[in-house]
Amino acid sequence: MLALAHLAARAVTVWGRTPARFPDTAGYLVFDPLTPSSRLWPVTLAYWLVRNDAARVALQVLAGTAAWVWLASVLSRASRFPGPVRVVTLLLGLVPQMSRYDLAILSESLSISLGVALVAATTDVARRPRAGAWWAWTAVFVTFAMSRQQHLPLLFMAAAAVILSAAARRRTPPVRGLVVVVAALIGFVQLSSTSALSTLNMYTVLSERVISDDTRYSWFVAQGMPDVPGMREAGGYDYADRVPAELLADAGFPPEQAPPSLLRVGGRPLLEWVRGSGWRTLARWIVTRPGDTRERLLDLAGPALHPPNDDFLPLDTRTVVPRGLFPPWELSTVMTAAGAVFLLGSSRRRESAAIIVLFAGVSLLYSLAVTGSGIEHPRHAAVSAAMLAATALASVCACLQGRRADEVTN
Repeated sequence: MLALAHLAARAVTVWGRTPARFPDTAGYLVFDPLTPSSRLWPVTLAYWLVRNDAARVALQVLAGTAAWVWLASVLSRASRFPGPVRVVTLLLGLVPQMSRYDLAILSESLSISLGVALVAATTDVARRPRAGAWWAWTAVFVTFAMSRQQHLPLLFMAAAAVILSAAARRRTPPVRGLVVVVAALIGFVQLSSTSALSTLNMYTVLSERVISDDTRYSWFVAQGMPDVPGMREAGGYDYADRVPAELLADAGFPPEQAPPSLLRVGGRPLLEWVRGSGWRTLARWIVTRPGDTRERLLDLAGPALHPPNDDFLPLDTRTVVPRGLFPPWELSTVMTAAGAVFLLGSSRRRESAAIIVLFAGVSLLYSLAVTGSGIEHPRHAAVSAAMLAATALASVCACLQGRRADEVTN
């Protein structure tokens, strides 16, 4: 009954509302697995199979419901308070920070659902490491990691762990491990191909972080970035008809995407540098300037992981559960840490390790979201925010287990 109530409440948030498309939407409507493109396969496949926007919204409602019901089932199964745990979990899945993305024809809704499902699968496999649970985790993890480019580093790290473990044991990796390695190879080919999305994101980083700061600008120029006259006054976006047609075509942005002003002012020299050296140069800045990077991560944590409103991405959805139920990131972090320490002290090392791994993965995703783009950080970090809240809830629920938990685990 609670599952049906969650589904009904989730449907109410978008019922009768017009599905929202954005400039990014066009890239998700093209599914071509044989040709590297700027968008990965899980979302494009889902949108290719479901051709109507209203049906896509319905799919996202169903996916979100399935993820939160799964998490509620996993968390309540071994709890001394199964009823309250189910209610709290399903209510958390209905706050606007989670459910409002169902109306958007973008990757956020399905990615949030996959992230919550990954928390459920990880928690389940930590408690009951059966073959079926491991296969479910592998399927969810690979699909989640392939849903957005910024998730791919998790897949690369998992593949490296599989290879190193197999080498240490001098054995062929298990089939599940081979699935992860093959998926990582596909993701690497996808990520290393010329991508209009990564080019656009690099331009936003330059506009928001580099050209407005004397120190950063001088350092980037010293590292080889072209110092084209007028670049420092070229923030924001431009009209497409003001950009040379050949240059605009070479950039490869979707037709609906307004080109950055830096594309026109910086011209071909800057475009070639962005594609060839932009991200490597940004990575060097991040590594060699830890204080600047730490300050950025902390400054954006509040607005990105606990946005005060939804102005950054207008969506005409209804509010069923008040947004105030969504915990601040500081509280979620404390809850997660406390739960991990408690589980470790209770000799439940596997569950403690699962919480720590989830938190580390969420932290990496958040870091990539706010350093890999110069704009719309609340949107880019939405998956991290959802997973952090779900991980905190899983951590607290694990601490509330008692005798019944031991029976289930055994």
